[in-house]
Amino acid sequence: MSDTYILNLFADLRKQILSVITGMSKVQIEHIPKGFNNNLHWQIGHVLTITDDLIFEFSGVGARMPQHYRTYFASGTSPSSWPEQPPGIDTLLKELENQMVEIGKKYDGRLAQPVADENNFLQASVIGELFHVLIAHESTHLGMIIAMSKVLQHE
Repeated sequence: MSDTYILNLFADLRKQILSVITGMSKVQIEHIPKGFNNNLHWQIGHVLTITDDLIFEFSGVGARMPQHYRTYFASGTSPSSWPEQPPGIDTLLKELENQMVEIGKKYDGRLAQPVADENNFLQASVIGELFHVLIAHESTHLGMIIAMSKVLQHE
């Protein structure tokens, strides 16, 4: 697969996430729907933070998101345990879009390059392998976001 194909697939998934969220009200974005452990605000912050780790950190470019984002949005966290107000949803949505653009520019033609540390927990050896995990992660959370939005529309 070409770099362009992989990067376009990532961008398409990210645009779908942004499209679903922009159709939701602030109240819906902050509400934890019945049957879920988190809200859409958390979903957006989580996708942003994990992408930062998977792509920028593992490729050796370095983190783009502030370290404290992990306090709110790392795996295993939940809005019910946030220590204080997290970064606002408008900020996160802007960062999510900016991240998509930066990844498209920075990684085109680089997916065959080695990762910064081959002893990563994913056992990825080249940057392109990181994108396979990223696309699976984005797809999973797109599905969660769609499911949550459907529940929220009926609550």
